[in-house]
Amino acid sequence: MGDLVTTVPYEIESELGQIVTYAHKITDTSGKHTYYHSGKSFFEETSSLERFKTNRFMELALDLSKDVSIRRATDFLNRVRLEEKGISPTTYRNTVERVGAAIQERMEQKCEEVLLHNGFDRNGALPDTETFTPNEVRHIEQAEIENASIDLHVWEYEASDYELPSETVNVSIDDVGVKRQTEMRPRDEEKQQPKRVDNTVIHIQSGKKTYILNTASIISGLKMLIGFLLFNGLLKKQIVIFADGAREINNVVQKMLHFANFKIILDWYHLEKKLKEQLSMALRGSKIRNEFLDELRPYLWYGNVNGAIKLLSAIDPKKVKNFVIINYLIEYLGRVKSTIPCYALRKQLGLRNSSNLGLSSALENPHNSISNTRKHSLCAAG
Repeated sequence: MGDLVTTVPYEIESELGQIVTYAHKITDTSGKHTYYHSGKSFFEETSSLERFKTNRFMELALDLSKDVSIRRATDFLNRVRLEEKGISPTTYRNTVERVGAAIQERMEQKCEEVLLHNGFDRNGALPDTETFTPNEVRHIEQAEIENASIDLHVWEYEASDYELPSETVNVSIDDVGVKRQTEMRPRDEEKQQPKRVDNTVIHIQSGKKTYILNTASIISGLKMLIGFLLFNGLLKKQIVIFADGAREINNVVQKMLHFANFKIILDWYHLEKKLKEQLSMALRGSKIRNEFLDELRPYLWYGNVNGAIKLLSAIDPKKVKNFVIINYLIEYLGRVKSTIPCYALRKQLGLRNSSNLGLSSALENPHNSISNTRKHSLCAAG
């Protein structure tokens, strides 16, 4: 027939190393018209400078990407596969980012499909023409709360603050900034990439099941959260949101979840961390800071925000080197007061206090050295 059959290298990046096989191409005698190319029709097509990557190689590459840097990942891959050159950091980064972008795009498409199917718009908003009826909120039995409160000497509390775990979805929201990994940075500062990448990470827990969403912003994160909860039939449940007290997070939650049964709890870990950091800058030395923190922390652990504010307001001026920060803490506690529960009672009832599951109580027993009389004053509501 006068057709021309040629072979062309087909390179494979595998778990065992780099492999070169050959694809077959059938063209006319001029080589201008291709009738068949096994590198495109039989094998997966790749660009001219790209190797096909096997499933086992991709599993290994993606698994490494969540634990180590780009450079460490490529060094490890090339070492265990006995490759002197192997895959380059740039190729590895592009490969992982391409897979991540494809997964994220599909998740966003699925989210929009779910939102539109349930009467929401593409941005996660519920139009005025649509109605949403959440389930009736159920709480822990009154008798159980009373018994726990007696054990802790907590005399004033709201039973509605203590949700029933089986009817609750716990959602932890945190803005996370990580160092951007790059092989080189241009010297021209105007062309440089940002040195940090900010993401919103959302951890969802319903019973023993958990899921993590990672998005570019709090708004896109809440949109994905609504879609996820709708798809899994969880949006009508009581939603308890643990956050770090940032205005932006609280404002977006209030706006986008206004139709649902939700409440925001200031994450205990972040609250304690903030107190430590701010008091380190406000007070004269670590010894004074630690002593004052030991006195302040129990007030907040028992949800007595007014008591904490009063303590800050009456602090000995001789211990302070920066009153601006003291005033800031007073303002901050006043602003987040509605999101500070009685952490002690929540812990006693087996409820979460933190976005970190391993830190449900960063302060296990802050009241051990406090007398019963002092406990009563600490627990006073308001």
